[in-house]
Amino acid sequence: MKAKIVQWKYAWLGLLSLLLAGTAFAADVKVTIEPNLISLLDRAVLKVEFIDTKGESVDIPSVEGLKIEHMGSDRQYRMIQGKTTSSITHKYLITPSKVGTFSIGPIIAKYKGGEKKLTAQLKVIKPEDDEEAQQISEMMFSSVETDRTSPYVHEPFTLKLKVYVRDGIQLDGRFGLQGGIPESGLDGEPSWDIVNQNREERDRKIYTVYTLTSTIKTLTAGTFSFRPEIQLNVVVPRQQRRPFGMDDPFFGDLFGRQETRPVILDCNRLDIQVQPIPEDGRPDSFTGGVGILDFQVSAGPTRLKAGEPVTVKMRITGEGNLEKIMPPEVKSIEGLKCYDVRTVSTDNPQEVCFEQVVIPGSDDIKELPEIAFSYFNTQTADFRTIRRGPFPLNVEPSARASAQVMAPVDTALVRETRVLGHDIAYLKPAPEQWTQNDGPANRTEEAIRMVYLLPALITALAGWISLRRQRLANNEALARRQKAPGIARKHLQDAEKAIRKNDPAAFYEALWNALCAYFAHRFNLSAGAISGATVAERIPEEKEVIEQLFSAIEQRRYGIRDNTESPADMTENLRRLTTLLKTCERMKR
Repeated sequence: MKAKIVQWKYAWLGLLSLLLAGTAFAADVKVTIEPNLISLLDRAVLKVEFIDTKGESVDIPSVEGLKIEHMGSDRQYRMIQGKTTSSITHKYLITPSKVGTFSIGPIIAKYKGGEKKLTAQLKVIKPEDDEEAQQISEMMFSSVETDRTSPYVHEPFTLKLKVYVRDGIQLDGRFGLQGGIPESGLDGEPSWDIVNQNREERDRKIYTVYTLTSTIKTLTAGTFSFRPEIQLNVVVPRQQRRPFGMDDPFFGDLFGRQETRPVILDCNRLDIQVQPIPEDGRPDSFTGGVGILDFQVSAGPTRLKAGEPVTVKMRITGEGNLEKIMPPEVKSIEGLKCYDVRTVSTDNPQEVCFEQVVIPGSDDIKELPEIAFSYFNTQTADFRTIRRGPFPLNVEPSARASAQVMAPVDTALVRETRVLGHDIAYLKPAPEQWTQNDGPANRTEEAIRMVYLLPALITALAGWISLRRQRLANNEALARRQKAPGIARKHLQDAEKAIRKNDPAAFYEALWNALCAYFAHRFNLSAGAISGATVAERIPEEKEVIEQLFSAIEQRRYGIRDNTESPADMTENLRRLTTLLKTCERMKR
C-alpha cells in the first residue's frame, strides 16, 4: 500500500512538472503598426506588446507630422500548443498631419529581465481616389509674402502670412507653426501675430482669410528661404470614412460622428536676398545704425562751476535696428573728463536713449564738442551723418580753484624763553640732604601750589588755543588738511548705511564724496581738480590702488552700472577705500 502511495506521489510530481514546463515562455516585447499604410485623413494604431512579462507604458519619441497619443492598454491570455501565454498591450493612436514616410523610434521598452530598442515604419499617402484628401489643398492653403525682397543686414522687414480656409470648414481656432523658418542667421525667434480676419472670393469660392505678420531681422547677409508650415485643427466628419484599425474593437465607441484633426497646409516658398552693409564710404562715426533714423541731443546744466557734472542726453528714433546701435559719445578733450555712455530705458519701441556724464575741470572749458551720429539709410542706400552741437557752457571757477601757499606764522607771536639763573636770590641755603615729607601739611602745600598754578595753566591753554585758531585762520591749507579725516568719515558712514539698504547708487555716491572731499581738503584743491591722476601724482606709493579705486567708483557713478552689485562687493570697496585713507593719514605730507 505504501508503495502505491509513493508511486502516485511521484506521478503527480511529474505531471506538475510537465504543466509548469508547458506554461514556461521566454519574455519578449514587440512593436506593430496597424495599418502601416494609410491615407492623410486616416489613423493608425501603434501597439507595444509585452509578452509573458509586466510592462508599463513607454515614451514614444515625437515625430514631426505625426500626433501620437496613449489610448490605454489591455491584457490577454492565450493557449498555444499546450502552452499558456499572457500579454499586456499598450495602444497609441497616430494621427498624421502631412504625407510622407515616417520612422518611429527608437522605442525603449523596459521589462523584468531585459530592455529592447524597437522601431516602426508608417507611410502616409494622398491617393488619387481619396476625394476628401485630394480636396484638402483646395479647401485650405496658405501663402507668404514680404514688404522688402532685398533688405540689408539688421534692417527689419515684415513677413505676411495669409491662411485661406474654405467657407463652411469648422476650425477649433488654434494655429500652430511647425517649421519652414531658417534655423540660423536670424536675430531672435520670429513671433507671429494675427492682425486681421476677413472674407475673400477666389475662383468663385468664399474663403475666410487669417493674416499673420512677423518682423524679421538677420544677423548676416545671404539668401534666406521661408516656407512656413501652418497647422490647423479641423473638425472632420468621420461617419463615411472606413473604420480605424480594421476590426479592432478598441475604436468601437471611442469616436463619435466627428473629430478634431490636425492638418498642415501647403505654402509657397519665399526666398529673400539679404544684402551686406557697404564698406565704401562708411564714416568713422558709423555705429551700426541701419534704417531711417533721426538723432537728437541735449546737455545740461550749461551754467555750473568747475568740477560739477554735465549730463549729455542722446535720443535716436525711427525705424531700424535700434537695439543694435552702439551709442555715439562726446569726444574727450583736454580739461574735459568723459565717462562711459550708458543706455537709458524707454517704453517707446521706436527709440533708444543714452546718457553720458562729462565734467569740466576748469573755467577754460567754454563748450562741449560736436557729436556726430552716422547710419546707413536703407531707402537711399547710402550713409547719412547727423551732427549736433557744439553746446556752449558757462563754467565758473570753483570756490577753491587751486592750492594756496600761506605766509608763515608771524614771528611776533613766538615768544622767546630765556633761562634765568644768577638773578635768583635764595632765601636760605640748600640742605645737604633732601627728605620727603608725605604728611598732611605737605599735601596741603601741594594743593595750594596747584591752585596758584591753575590760572597760569588756563591762561597758557587759552593762549595756545588762540594761537592755533589764529594760525589756522592765516593758513587755510593747514586748516583744510586737519579737517580732511573728519569730513571723509561722515561720507563713509553714509556708505555703510547704503550697504545696509542694498542701494549701490547711494553707496558709490557716498564713496566718491569721501574720496573727493578727503583729497580736496588734504591738498587744498577744488573738488573739480580731484582725479586719480592728480592724487596718484602726489602719493605715488599708492598709485595702483588709487587709480583702481577712482576708476571703479567713477564708472559706477557715471558709466555703465552693474545691476548685480552685491553687498559683499560694496563692503570690499569700502574696506579698500578706508585702508587707503588710513595709509595716507600716516604719511607726513
